[in-house]
Amino acid sequence: MNLDKKQAAEFAFDIQNGVGRTDIPDFDILRNVGMAASLAVHIRGLGEIEYEVLRKVSDYYFDIPSYALKIVLDILAELEFIQLITTPTKIKKVIPQVPRFQDIYAIIGSYPKPGDFNEHEQAILAILGELYKKPDNKDRLLNLSGIEPKVFNRCITIGSIGGFIREHRAREKSILVSPYYFADNLDSLADIVAKSGASEIENVLKIIRKNQGWPLSLIEQQSEVGGIKLNDVQRSLITTLASEGILKPPTIKFSNRSESFIFTPYPGSSRLNASNREIYERAMILVSSVRKGQLLPDQYKIRSPIKILEALKSRGHLKSNSEADVQYKNLVVLKVAYLKPIGNSRWELHLHNTEENTQALNLAIDILRTGEISNMEVNKEARIALSKDEKYIQSIIASTELRERKKQDISEQAALEFQKLLLLY
Repeated sequence: MNLDKKQAAEFAFDIQNGVGRTDIPDFDILRNVGMAASLAVHIRGLGEIEYEVLRKVSDYYFDIPSYALKIVLDILAELEFIQLITTPTKIKKVIPQVPRFQDIYAIIGSYPKPGDFNEHEQAILAILGELYKKPDNKDRLLNLSGIEPKVFNRCITIGSIGGFIREHRAREKSILVSPYYFADNLDSLADIVAKSGASEIENVLKIIRKNQGWPLSLIEQQSEVGGIKLNDVQRSLITTLASEGILKPPTIKFSNRSESFIFTPYPGSSRLNASNREIYERAMILVSSVRKGQLLPDQYKIRSPIKILEALKSRGHLKSNSEADVQYKNLVVLKVAYLKPIGNSRWELHLHNTEENTQALNLAIDILRTGEISNMEVNKEARIALSKDEKYIQSIIASTELRERKKQDISEQAALEFQKLLLLY
């Protein structure tokens, strides 16, 4: 297994999100690591938290039961991510001290010692390590992984129950796909993998990840992405993936033409929380806008897209230029920024200073720098609940129970009425 520590912790987080409250005896250390990661990313930057609030929020939002929470807190305390305020008999408060500028997953991934993961845990991490990069033929993955067949099949079964692995039949082949890493049009994606092979898909996605936001027209015209030459199969694959909606390229209108910019597929809800989806879409438009200036300029070419976005972040605006009204029009429509006329057909781009836009800008810079999205898995509602008192989370729990009870009552009443109808005839 060639996973690094960061990936191991990220996949543990995904597995915990998937299996939730289901008891999986095959995964022990892995579940603890996943719970610790889930809690750590949500408490970073918060003030002290009452233990009873943390206990209820952890159970309600993160599926961390009370009996497991103390184990998780011990892990976080050992990593110096928290400080515990205790009495001789119980925990009173938790003080988060999760480092702001370090990778949480890399640190948590260092917690398990070599040999801590059992055979099933090592197997599921290896499987997800491959499915993160691309969907794969089930038989091919089994043969290449070297995993014992019974262990492999058990992991696929658990993944199916947890919703982080799906098996699709395409062209008389079984194709494994993770909806956590590929969110859209999975049937079409499985069919493309069955037809073209997992290796070609992996190569194409690797190239795109290194060059997020590349214009589709240039790919088709030049058979090249970021200086990397594409063969005919790879170029055709990118066009097919885009046309099938698997790559979901944002299309932006510039003057009298439209252009699509290619990004890797949307991740699923485990990696891209629903409340953060708009932030991700704004980040893609930011990247597309500077890619336009870099690769499809009207007159003046952008040399470094990253430096442009970093300047927007540090100054809050960009110096005036004559192409800003065309290049950044979509940012104005999305209310990410506004254009300030300077005169002589020149405009300055000014960022709307909101938390969401700042997050989108930071994400856009990360996407250009690393090709990956980060910190989009955080549940904002859970963070709000962690910063409130016990009454707040209790009211949320109570209202949810009330809604569920009301649905159940309605269903029971409907069943009763149906029975009465049957008796009449």
